[in-house]
Amino acid sequence: MPGRRSTFAPFAGRSRRTIVAILVTFALCWGLSVVLSISATQGSQHRAAVVEVAARQRTLAERYVNEILLVRAGEPADPAATATVLVRSADALLNGGTAPEVQGDDDATALPAASGSVIRRQLMQEKRLAVDLTAAGSALLAHTSPAAVPMTANEHINVTDPVERLRVLAGLTSNVSLNAARTIATADDANISNLIITQSLLGIGGLSTSLLLALGLIAATRRQTAHFRSLVDSSTDLVLVFGTDGCRYASQSVTRMLGHPDTALLGAGFADVVHPDDRELVRTAATRAEPREIVFGIRNHLGEWRQLEAHLTDLRSDRHIRGIVLNARDVSERVRLEEQLVRQAYHDDLTQLANRVLFRDRLDHALARSERTDAPLAVLLVDLDGFKQVNDSLGHDAGDQLLRRVAERFAEATRPSDTLARFGGDEFGLLVEDADPAHAEAVAGRLLESLSQPLMVSDREFAIGASIGVVHHAGGPGNSDETIRNADIAMYAAKEAGRNRFAVFGEDMARRAIDLRQLEQELRLGLRRGEFSMHYQPEIDLASDAIVGVEALLRWHSPTRGQISPAEFIPVAEATGAIFELGEFVLREACAQTAQWHAAGMLADGFVTWTNLSGRQLSAGGVGALVTRVLGDTGLPAGLLGLEVTETAIVQDGSAGERARAELHDLHESGVRIAIDDFGTGFSSLGQLRHFPVDVIKVDRCFVQGAEHNAKDAAITANVVSLAHALGLLAIAEGIESETQLESVRSVGCDRAQGYLFARPLPAAEATALLAEPRRGDSQAA
Repeated sequence: MPGRRSTFAPFAGRSRRTIVAILVTFALCWGLSVVLSISATQGSQHRAAVVEVAARQRTLAERYVNEILLVRAGEPADPAATATVLVRSADALLNGGTAPEVQGDDDATALPAASGSVIRRQLMQEKRLAVDLTAAGSALLAHTSPAAVPMTANEHINVTDPVERLRVLAGLTSNVSLNAARTIATADDANISNLIITQSLLGIGGLSTSLLLALGLIAATRRQTAHFRSLVDSSTDLVLVFGTDGCRYASQSVTRMLGHPDTALLGAGFADVVHPDDRELVRTAATRAEPREIVFGIRNHLGEWRQLEAHLTDLRSDRHIRGIVLNARDVSERVRLEEQLVRQAYHDDLTQLANRVLFRDRLDHALARSERTDAPLAVLLVDLDGFKQVNDSLGHDAGDQLLRRVAERFAEATRPSDTLARFGGDEFGLLVEDADPAHAEAVAGRLLESLSQPLMVSDREFAIGASIGVVHHAGGPGNSDETIRNADIAMYAAKEAGRNRFAVFGEDMARRAIDLRQLEQELRLGLRRGEFSMHYQPEIDLASDAIVGVEALLRWHSPTRGQISPAEFIPVAEATGAIFELGEFVLREACAQTAQWHAAGMLADGFVTWTNLSGRQLSAGGVGALVTRVLGDTGLPAGLLGLEVTETAIVQDGSAGERARAELHDLHESGVRIAIDDFGTGFSSLGQLRHFPVDVIKVDRCFVQGAEHNAKDAAITANVVSLAHALGLLAIAEGIESETQLESVRSVGCDRAQGYLFARPLPAAEATALLAEPRRGDSQAA
């Protein structure tokens, strides 16, 4: 057929077809032999009966003559009955039928019609002679001359004596009957000989055919084995078979990767190239086939460690294998990427110090130990003085160099057991365990002393100071959020006191706490007074330049304080619980505004309005019911709403984390879109990310803006975009402020972007006007 494509199937059932062909050959030969044997046996049985009846004709002819003579002598006899049997038997021999019984001698016998021209001529002659004999006998009994009876068999009898003439006819009948019997027996012998020859030929032919098919089966098996070996050897996957005596088989892909011959890997040799930390895991898996999935290190001939991800299959019950099969692949690059992402989740890429997430984790553990043992600890929060001026005067590159130099100075001034972290920007944190107040103040003094000498940045010397807040925890229960917050209060107190000094949190800082409470009260009153409003920052599709979404951002203009940054009031709202009221306000305003745009037909296909959900909102529960209620109240289709959550919010442990994930999963099923915000700045659980209902990953602005000048930030941005695409997600770059940054994210395949380059966050009216403007993507669609 034209266009038909052949399929390469090296392991198709050829051997099965060959085995079936052998069985069919034997069955045909056996069946044909049985049929021939049955046919020959039945024929022999019939011919035996024919021979018996033919031979009986001679006896009947002689009996008939004797009975004629007895009747003439006056003795009782019935030659007429014998004549009838003689003639009817002759007819049955010739034409088939039943040869009548002979009284006191033979029973009636069913006979087939005679076949073969010679036999039929003999039997026809024998029938004529029987008729002539009985006719002559009847004439003799009737006292007429037998010579007057016409001879149908063309006999020429010169004897004139009636009795002698009768005897001659009887003799002729006997001789013809005997000759017919001999001819039938000879034909039967020939048939049996032919049957023997035919069965012998069938046996020889069947055996020969089976041998040829068996040879074909062997050849096919060898081809399949060669196919299998070729596929296994050419595959990049690594195949190992383990038995009770260690490694029994190693594919060529293993030897190619490791650079060792397979003889060096067999037996106990394989354990020598496994990483010492993984040998017990591999040994257990290779002897018990548990666990089914393992990752372990292996050393090649260059001394490099490669990471293998392996799946184990227990084939010890398979008589062809009798071992545990390990199928592995080299995942070193993936492991490196995961380690890089995990390190990025726990460490600051610029300074290589711990980040806020790791710092908080270490602090939680330290507070837990302090609660058990009453061990004291101290937390120091450091903010550099004058760092903004360095950034503004020399640019971000110089600022980054300065931060690295500061981190090095701080590391030299602290103990290896202390946890030094960069929280972001120019803010650092330090956790000092087993520290009394005097020790904590001494550490703060060393940090300030480390900055007393100028720092060289871009061939220029910079003198920079720091404001440090110190919180001392004497032991017992503690809270990490409260501890960090108190350190922050103390740090601001140090700034207010003149900078380049440290301040210890104490009673004198109650004013700051009161101010925070006042801010909380103003925040709650501001919600009721309508001081909060929504701004919308457009999200641009990089392929079409169309506006495909907006991020809804909360703004607060206080009559007494003026414009208050979200970075100032959002933490207060989260700490005090006001975040729940703010969150519902943001959700309702954003949904209502989007519903108006939707009703006016101003939204492009796939348009999404994104709102932020805080970790506290998620962990408290009820988000699913709130979103469902607001969507119903505003009439907004679920597909037009997106929720942005942080990485830490989706991987938190415990029942709160499970509840949050379940609620987000249900919302996602209803059509609501889910995005991970600021990806890469928090802890990303790649294992959970595969199963979490995520549509979008937002690449944090710190990587996007750093990618312009920093190769590592560019690589991380590219890897995050690749990871998003590998998981079937969209990647959105945040904080685009320059054409160079735009080209950078566009070159790595980022799908969408937002930032000041496109538009600042706009009030609802300005956002509406912007959406109404025709753009390049809209004109192309038209």
